[in-house]
Amino acid sequence: MRSAIFLLLTILTAVSCKYLDFRSKDEVVAEVNGKRLYVSEVSSLVPAGTPATDSIEMLKQYVNRWALKQLLLKKAEDELSKEERDIEQEMEDYRSSLLMYRYEKNYIDQRLDTAISQNECREYYDKNAPHFVLSSPVVKARFAKVSNSSPNLESLRRGYKAQSIEEIEDFERLCYSSAEKYGNFNNQWTDLSLVAREVPYDTQALEKNLVSSNSLEIKDSLYTYLIYYNDKFPSGTLAPFEYYINEIREIILSKRKQQLLVDLEKNLIRDAVERNHLKTNINKEQK
Repeated sequence: MRSAIFLLLTILTAVSCKYLDFRSKDEVVAEVNGKRLYVSEVSSLVPAGTPATDSIEMLKQYVNRWALKQLLLKKAEDELSKEERDIEQEMEDYRSSLLMYRYEKNYIDQRLDTAISQNECREYYDKNAPHFVLSSPVVKARFAKVSNSSPNLESLRRGYKAQSIEEIEDFERLCYSSAEKYGNFNNQWTDLSLVAREVPYDTQALEKNLVSSNSLEIKDSLYTYLIYYNDKFPSGTLAPFEYYINEIREIILSKRKQQLLVDLEKNLIRDAVERNHLKTNINKEQK
């Protein structure tokens, strides 16, 4: 068995700045175990303008992958049993599965109603409340990371608990000009662990503080961290509806898809029976 791989040395000197320029369109680039790789199969691999050295390296890598594939296939052919090499049924099963998947996807895409009202989401939330109990706290929060040497540190410390829109806007403007970092998580419900990533406290420490306070100041050698919670839901409580609304929409969509497939299967069986396309010969008395 010939197992050596023959790379044509001529390809190493036949690379131009724009294209791999082989002497013959039918030239063999590599050969292993009687399998050949031709110029026509690799000529489009290297983009125009690729330097010669890069072109050669790209070609070598491709040839190595191609050769390894041929060697593995040869090993499989030689060492697997006849039964193990017989993959026709597996291929047919895969083909059938792929065709059915594509048809079902097209069927769903053409019929799926993607409009989901707020009322539908709320109804699902209310009926399945136990599934939306929080395993970790969620909050609406804002935070600022301020250098201890900032001349506006004290002003930020006085303003980070702002309540009115005007006061919050003043605080944010000051943060943008004086803070190292500021964030409000887009005013969305946020898992407390995401807040913990912004400060030198872990989630457990923040959760402990959250029980008794809506604010927290943390100071290290370089920075002061200011956190204020506009609202909060501790772990073990029912999550706010808005926190799960996107997930609920996906659940409702998934259920609609499943129902479409169930209806499709029922209709196919019914139509086949009515048209006498489906015939069975099952003795109901058999056990």
